[in-house]
Amino acid sequence: MFSKLQRIQQQKPRLYEMGAYLVFGVLTTLVNWVVYELLKLILGLSAHPQGSAQYTLIANICQGAAWFLSVLFAYATNRRFVFDSRTKKGGFWLEMWQFISSRALGYVLFDLLLFNVFLRFMGDRPAKLIMNVFVIIFNYLASRFVVFRKARHEGSNQQ
Repeated sequence: MFSKLQRIQQQKPRLYEMGAYLVFGVLTTLVNWVVYELLKLILGLSAHPQGSAQYTLIANICQGAAWFLSVLFAYATNRRFVFDSRTKKGGFWLEMWQFISSRALGYVLFDLLLFNVFLRFMGDRPAKLIMNVFVIIFNYLASRFVVFRKARHEGSNQQ
């Protein structure tokens, strides 16, 4: 199986990249949900009435921590397994900053702003599904053409 993946990676690098991005995107989503659910249990979200200040605070802490840890996981896996980045030293920190910043921008644009606009016209599940599609496309394009841009990193390999 690994030889077949290597052959695809060599013969059709864009197809391999998109497939790897999809696989690690699913794993990133799992990391997000597992962290969120574990923190809900640890912090006792269910002990507070829905809509209360405590409930909202705990839910937001869980969501924020889950988002941050899943972004770090996504950066590590995208860097190594999807875009094969080999930046070192200062380039690594710039690359990480750009990755986290692009994910934060996508979160604000789609998960906060556009999601709330869609909620005026449809239920939360269809709106969330549509937002997930936008976020996946945005994140891939930002990673591919801004964060893990090959031309920039070829010079960074020598640092």
